[in-house]
Order: sequence, then C-alpha cells, then structure tokens
Amino acid sequence: MSISQRELDQEVDRLKEIQIRIQTEMGRLEEIVHYRGSEVLDIRRNFWDEVTVNTSDYYDLAETAASITQQQAVLSQEERSHRHALKNLRKLKRLHHNPYFARIDFIEKGEEAEKIYIGLSSLVDEDTHELLIYDWRAPISSLFYDYTPGPAGYQTPVGWIQGEMTLKRQYIIKNGILENMFDTGISIGDTMLQVLLARNTEGKMSHIVTTIQREQNQIIRDDQHEILIVQGAAGSGKTSVALQRVAYLLYKHRNSLTAEQMVLFSPNSLFNDYVSNVLPELGEANMLQTTFQEHLQRSIGKKYKVEDAYEQLEYLLSASEEDPAYLKRVQTIERKTSLLFMEQMDRYIEQLKETGIQFHDFRVRAKVLISKETLTEWFYHQTPADAPLPARMEKMKERALEELETLQERLFKNLFKKMLRNPKYLGTDEEMKAESRKTARKAFGPLRRTAKQLEFLDIIGMYHNFLNESSPIQEGIPYEDATPILYLKAVLIGWPTINQMKQVIVDEAQDYSPFQLRYIRRLFPRARFTLLGDLNQGIHHANVQSYTHLEELFGQTPTALFQMTKSYRSTHEIIEFTKGILQDPEPIETVGRSGDKPKMVAVPSEDLLATEIGKGVHELWQKGSKSIAIICKTESETRVAFETLKNKMDQEIHLITKETFVFKGGLVVIPAYLAKGLEFDSVIIYNVGEKVYHRSTERKLLYTACTRALHHLFLYFTGEPTPLIPSE
Repeated sequence: MSISQRELDQEVDRLKEIQIRIQTEMGRLEEIVHYRGSEVLDIRRNFWDEVTVNTSDYYDLAETAASITQQQAVLSQEERSHRHALKNLRKLKRLHHNPYFARIDFIEKGEEAEKIYIGLSSLVDEDTHELLIYDWRAPISSLFYDYTPGPAGYQTPVGWIQGEMTLKRQYIIKNGILENMFDTGISIGDTMLQVLLARNTEGKMSHIVTTIQREQNQIIRDDQHEILIVQGAAGSGKTSVALQRVAYLLYKHRNSLTAEQMVLFSPNSLFNDYVSNVLPELGEANMLQTTFQEHLQRSIGKKYKVEDAYEQLEYLLSASEEDPAYLKRVQTIERKTSLLFMEQMDRYIEQLKETGIQFHDFRVRAKVLISKETLTEWFYHQTPADAPLPARMEKMKERALEELETLQERLFKNLFKKMLRNPKYLGTDEEMKAESRKTARKAFGPLRRTAKQLEFLDIIGMYHNFLNESSPIQEGIPYEDATPILYLKAVLIGWPTINQMKQVIVDEAQDYSPFQLRYIRRLFPRARFTLLGDLNQGIHHANVQSYTHLEELFGQTPTALFQMTKSYRSTHEIIEFTKGILQDPEPIETVGRSGDKPKMVAVPSEDLLATEIGKGVHELWQKGSKSIAIICKTESETRVAFETLKNKMDQEIHLITKETFVFKGGLVVIPAYLAKGLEFDSVIIYNVGEKVYHRSTERKLLYTACTRALHHLFLYFTGEPTPLIPSE
C-alpha cells in the first residue's frame, strides 16, 4: 500500500513535534532532578541541625523522637521525588531518538477515530493529559500485534472493547530520523520483519517489541494460567518473548509486583550476561538471574564440590559407549533423575520416622561432646513420634543448643578455676570471669552454628544408606546425585521455600529432569511458572522428553502449552538443512528469508583444519558478518581449536568456556552446549567428521550448534562426514 508524499510530510512533521516536546520535557526534568538532588544532599548534610535534641526527661525524649521522624519523612519525600524525576528522565532519553515504531487508527463503536502511536514507553502531554505515545504493553497496543485492518478488539480491566482498525503502520526511525515506513494489511511478518531479520548481530540480545507476532503476544500477555509451557523452535524468539513477558507483567501489576519478586533460571552465567540488556532497554530493572547449578552448590555448601551439568555432559560425549563405566553411569543418571526415584526416596523417608536417622558427633578436635548415638537416642525417644519430621528436627536443634549451653558453662567454670590457680595472671576475679566466658563462647561458636543450621544431620550418610552403597562421597558430588540429596535434606528439616517469589521463569526447560522440575516447584510454592524449551535441543541426558510430563509434574494447576513453530533466526536454507539432522523433529517453520546454502568443506587432514577455517573466517568477514562462532563438540576440542587458530587469524579471537561470565561478540570459539540460546551472523562447525559426531544421541547437539547461524553456515570435516547429516 503506497503512502502519499503528503502523508509522509505529515509523519515527518509529527516526529519533529514529538521530539521537541520530549526535549522540552527533558529540560524540565533535568532541572527537577538537579534541584531535588541538591535538596536531598542538603537535608542529609544538615539533618541534625533541623532536629531538636533534648533528653532531659520522657517528654523531651518524645519530642526529640518526633523531630527526627519528621525530618526523616521530609528526606524520604525528597528522595522519592528525585527518584521519580530521574526515572522519567531516563525514559525520555530512551524515547528521544526513537519515540515510536508503530501506529494504528482505531474507531471504537460509538466513538470518533483515534490515532494510536506505539513506543517503548508512554508519553503524556503535561497540559492536556493527551497520550501522545502509548506504551507497547498498554491494552490498546495489543491491537497492533493481534489484528489486521478490519474488525478488531482488545481486553481492558473494564471489559472487551470492540471496533474497527482502519490503519496499521510501521516505522523505522534511527537517531530521530524517519528512514522508512510501511502500511500493512497482514501480520507483522512482511517488509518490516524481513528488513529487521536481514540485519547482522554484533553483541547481546535486544528486545523484539517492534516485531512481536500474534502467537508471541498471546504468551507475553497471558495472565490466566499459573503454569505456561512454551515449546519454541530454535530461533523462534522464546527467550526474548519470556523477557518481554516479564516487562509486561511488571507494567500491568506495577502496584503489586517488582523485579525482586521474579527469578530467571538460565542455562549458564554467560547466557545471563547475553540477555542482560533486554529489560533495561525496556525501562525495567533486571530480575534476579541465576542458574540451577548455582542453587545446587549454594545449598549443599562449600564442603562438597558439585559436578556441573556440563562436566557430566563432557564425560558422556567423550567416553566410549562400550566402556562398562559409561554404561553404568548412563543407567545411574536415568534412574536418579526420574520421578520413580523420588517416590522411592519418599518411601525411605517414611521409614526414617521409625529408624535409620543418622547424625554427626558434636566434637572439638578428637573429643566427642555429644555423640551421634546420643543424638539418635534423643530423636527416637525424646521427640513426638507422630509429629512431622521437620518439627522433630526443630526439637533436636533446641535440645542440642541446651546441651551445648550446659557444656559451655562447664568449660567456662573450668577455665576460670585454671586462671585462679595460675600465679602469672594478675587480673581481678571479674576480669578473669569475663576472659573465661569469652574463651568458652568462642570455642562453642562453631558448634552452636552447627546446631542452628541442623548440620549435625548426616544427610550424605542417609543418602548412601538409601542407595545401599558402601563407598561414601568424599569431596565431589555427581550432578545426578545433587538434587536428590537436597530433596532428602528439605523433606527432613523443612523446605527452604521462597515465598516472596511470584514469577519463576525456567529457560531451556527441556534440559531439566522431571526430578529437578518437581523440586523447583516445591521451592517456590506461591509462584507462577513460565517454562521455555525446545525438545529438538534436549542435549542433556535423561532430560524432559515430553511436555505432557511437565503438565503432570504440576498437578491440577491451570496450565497452558504454547507452540512457537516459526523460526525467525536462520534463513530458509539453514533451517531446511538442520531439520534433516533430526529424526523426528518438533514442528519448525520458516518465514521465507532466503540466503546461501550451508557449505560442507572437506579437509584432507586435521593439521589443515585451522588453515582452512581461517580462509572461511576471511570469506565470512567479506560477506559482511559481524559475529562469527566456531563451534566445537566439547570443551576439550574447543581449547585445542583455540590454540591452533589464535595465531592464524587476522582478527582477535575469544575462547568461551563454562568459566566465561561475560559475552563477547566478534569471533569466538565455543563448545556446542554453551552456544545454546546465542546467535551469530555466521557459524563454523569445527569438525563434523564421522569420528567426532557418530552417535545417534548427538543429533540434537549438532542440530543446536548449526541453528545458531543467522545467515551463513560452514561445516568442516576430516575423513568421512558424519552420518547424522543426510547426504543430498
């Protein structure tokens, strides 16, 4: 649909007018920020000068307290005003160079036509209170994402609003200049989307509010279901949608929900850094971001090192399939990650009410102060047998603290007697008592902490007893054992429930075991969950294989399953190539963007890999790529590749391992499992020879590596190519 010159001129004039308004308002707010900031500093500096301090009697004390309270209230009010003005100023600075990205003309039934301009934040005329720009999260803005011109409607707190959309327009504005605009009669997937998808990527993830699709908008704005399960094909934008959902919920529930009440479980710390820009770009504070590995290690404590999921995966990818140790480990992982294993643990825990609870001695060096036999006697004969286990453990804690207090008092008396008999000590009796009491308290401090934290429970010992294994864990805990150990601990002493959390987002949910997901659900009993994953990318062993299992995990809780089948990342040619790697893939659709076919490159020997890949990198730079990933199968292969490549490249090359916490763009070498969730203009698979990728279980890993590419995919191999890639 063509746009007349007159309309174009009108849009340019409006953009200039909006920018002038924004500049004017920014100037006003800068003055307020400066003034309020000065006031806050002045009040802090002269706080006590404005307070009447008199402590002569009760009434003077009350007057002094009231004076302090009044001055604190004045300071708090000024600080709130300063923060509010500063927040609005930052919002306007974001709007200044790109005020809006869309417009819809909407006629509500019985009302006049209204022009709705949509941007990252709202803008209100201070004089007329007219909304000049609507926030993309406002109810009326959903019309842009959900409808084409014609009959349309949207939900508001007061009900459904029906009407007609007569215009749907999209803008490309850069640095305050209107570069292009399109009128569209179809969904956001036309000219605008193609223009944006064809761009190169250089750094961290950005928001996608300008191109949110209807199916994505449904996920973002869903407030009906307590559990949202999102199956998203590689490149479907599921992580971006999850973060947009966070921003939407913070906007809609701004009076009852804060970023501190939301947590994102991401695959690794590198990914946390990769997505760290999205929410700030949308004007929201970042929520708490963590990994399940961090939770495991923090909860188990420093005494034991918990193997991480990537160490487990490295072993499974590197070990021989014929090795009996490998086969035994695979069977063990499958067993310990199942819900059947949790049910077996529940039966064992029920037995512990009658017998089998194990304790550690309370000891100082070699001397046992309270023996584990005594603790067992207390538990089974001095706590109510019909009480829940956590209540009985609380009684044990109280009993242990009482006994430690008695023993500490005995030590204090013995120390005092020794001092009295020591002719070299010249202090008074009171000084000797104080010194003796201080020494005794210090000696028993660690024991009191052990009692308060119930660390005298031998959780590891009981876990081994449950497994009927004789070889105890010394220092390292296998990854598959960590969650069951924490589950046993939680059931015995009480769940460390995190009640303040209202929203939990789990990314790459397909890589969690059923046992782990049910455990996480118990950690956050009052939270709503958004679980995002792609079964096509389930690279970890014994992970979730079906989303019907996920629905079962959460019981009768209202649950919705969304499928995002369209991939917006890769070209049609790359998507069709990667689908061939999978045997029975979840649905994947392309959006019609074409490019070069993936290129298979045969290399005569491994010694020549670095040289040939160097040529490929140069070719991709020439094609305009700004970010290139050389993806290897394992970390060990990644380190070898980096050492052989770093001296053959004209550009700086970055090594990424699981110890990398900051995402770096440009040219990187990275293991396939760490590349998940990231995207690059071009991807080079380091070696897809038959010797490297030969197991059927490695299909999803290879698929994951290849689907990181936006525009170009090169695959190098020595010897015969992997049978996982179908021959043309």
